[in-house]
Amino acid sequence: MSKTLLLYFIAAVAATGGLLFGFDTGVINVALPFIKQEWQLSETAEGWAVSAVLMGGMAGSLLSGQLADRLGRKRINILASLIFVAGSVLTAIAPAPSWLIAGRLLLGLAIGIVSFSVPLYIAEIAPSHMRGRLVTFFQLAITIGILVSYLCGYAFADYENGWRLMFWAGFVPAAMLLVGMFLVPESPRWLVSKGRTDEAMVVLERIHESAHARQELADITRAMQDEKNRRPDWRELFSPRLRIPLFIGIGIFLIQQFSGINAVIYYSTRIFEMAGFGSGDTAIMATVGVGVVNTLSTLLAVRFLDQWGRKPLLYTGLIGTAVSLATISFAFYFKDSLGVDLLKILSVGGVYVYILFFAISLGPLGWLLISEVYPLRIRGFATSLGSFYHWFFDFWVSFTFPILAASSLGTNGGIFMIYTLVVLLGLLFARYIVFETKGLSLEDIERKWASK
Repeated sequence: MSKTLLLYFIAAVAATGGLLFGFDTGVINVALPFIKQEWQLSETAEGWAVSAVLMGGMAGSLLSGQLADRLGRKRINILASLIFVAGSVLTAIAPAPSWLIAGRLLLGLAIGIVSFSVPLYIAEIAPSHMRGRLVTFFQLAITIGILVSYLCGYAFADYENGWRLMFWAGFVPAAMLLVGMFLVPESPRWLVSKGRTDEAMVVLERIHESAHARQELADITRAMQDEKNRRPDWRELFSPRLRIPLFIGIGIFLIQQFSGINAVIYYSTRIFEMAGFGSGDTAIMATVGVGVVNTLSTLLAVRFLDQWGRKPLLYTGLIGTAVSLATISFAFYFKDSLGVDLLKILSVGGVYVYILFFAISLGPLGWLLISEVYPLRIRGFATSLGSFYHWFFDFWVSFTFPILAASSLGTNGGIFMIYTLVVLLGLLFARYIVFETKGLSLEDIERKWASK
């Protein structure tokens, strides 16, 4: 196997965690109508059924940050795969809503772990010229997982207890991740941080040419030597010299989540029903279209992220999502005068265009930036904190959407105008906070903060 092919294999195995992320967050979209019908869930219970994953995600991202620094990137992903297996089984056999919520809490715990450990692991394995592309595999896998969950929803919709089959399907990628992580190496940067330089060199020689591997090891070792007299301390993240990385890690996910992405991912079936699509197969098929657009658009990000750079794609995505969200808001506000057919065109078209621009920018850039901007010494903790904010903001968007959708803000499109304003604020964030990391090694970025 060539070294380039090996890198793609390692990234693909690790990114299976992203596939599970996408599947287990997206499957509730298509399963929820059938669960509501069987158990007569209230709007609040519906919110908890969706948001339990997000609460588990917050816990997983916080609890596992220091474990990743202590145990290693590989073993923490193996732990996550075991939790995925347990959560998939529990949600599929749940005899009552409380059991379903408990299973989704477990799935959220695992998702919280992989949401920071997988991008971190890939970033530390990848050469600088491929890092954007390979880390974006994680976001691509998320979109594929979402699409697969929607397809499972469509395939099992007419089966008795079909929603249970939808959850059972998540067991397969969980088992794949568990097996696959035993076949890939540990992060060489983590090995160096633990004094296991010889093992790190073995890994680097597997993925680089010998001369490049030696240079890479020298750079990593030099960065570690520069920091050898400074013990890891999570409080350093809040020091003045790391203020910009901290703002990036929080701000990128605030803009990402309050752009309304997971209101669309979790509730697109409901949004299309509000736009006049009949319930059942028609709305679910429109939702499958969301998954297809999401996946194809993320492929564009994989192709061009290292070529164009982070900031140009961020600007493009923010402008595109603002226009599409404003279109959706306009469609619902004037729905009485537009007519049903035009409302369907504008709402579905607006959602699809929104997904396209989000998938080439805010989607992959959140995970990529938090895996790049922090020093190695505290990278595990700092990345887990960034992941926590992703789930924290995601929770509030997802929990409040069904409540707001039932209010006047939902019926007149006001909720989408709120999301539009957040995205416009994101343009200021992109201009004054985010910096370009294209072509820089992780050690180059670390030296940038060391010089502050």
